Amino acid sequence: MKLRAALIALPFLAAACGNASSETADAKAAGAAGSKVEILATDMVLGDPNAPVTLIEYASVTCPHCAVFNEQVIPDIKEKFIKTGKVKLVFREFPTAPANYSLIGSVLARCAAEKSGPEAYFLVVDALFRGQHNWIKDNPRDELVKIVSQAGMDEAALDACLQRKELVDIVNENAKGGMEKYDISGTPQFILDGVKMTYKSKEEFVQLVADAVEKAGA
Repeated sequence: MKLRAALIALPFLAAACGNASSETADAKAAGAAGSKVEILATDMVLGDPNAPVTLIEYASVTCPHCAVFNEQVIPDIKEKFIKTGKVKLVFREFPTAPANYSLIGSVLARCAAEKSGPEAYFLVVDALFRGQHNWIKDNPRDELVKIVSQAGMDEAALDACLQRKELVDIVNENAKGGMEKYDISGTPQFILDGVKMTYKSKEEFVQLVADAVEKAGA
């Protein structure tokens, strides 16, 4: 089966990778106007769902900047804030070029979650980030089979998963919602307790999360 033809992408998926920290102060202030954080039924959540601080990540599994952030920044956030029950990370897909491959990776991660739980979703997403140079190519099938096998999926499960148009719709709705509610235009982009984050370094990002934790009294 040709993976390129396995999914039907909606036309609005044309976001860019790498616009994460270029938001203006006005955009950040606008985000603060609606600080109530809505957790969707389709959201993938890492950490305690009842954690007082909510960090929403809009990212694409084909975005190199997202992969770097996943490797260099997210581990510190996990160790300091997520594992301690102070912050929950909500991951929302936001496909970027090549959009078809981004959709394929996101849908496979969601199928892994259905089979083995939310932890499997983040396991597959992490593997997709770390192995971008191996699977984003003309024929990614063999590499994708290796990745999803970590979540207990075989080739037949991969093929069945890629026919799940309802999962494609969820991914596309996540992107559409991000554009409409938070003016997301690039990845990775983060919403911290309802406010779009503006930062220039890893240290500043971690400090902003720490400040939100302190404000929440956690």
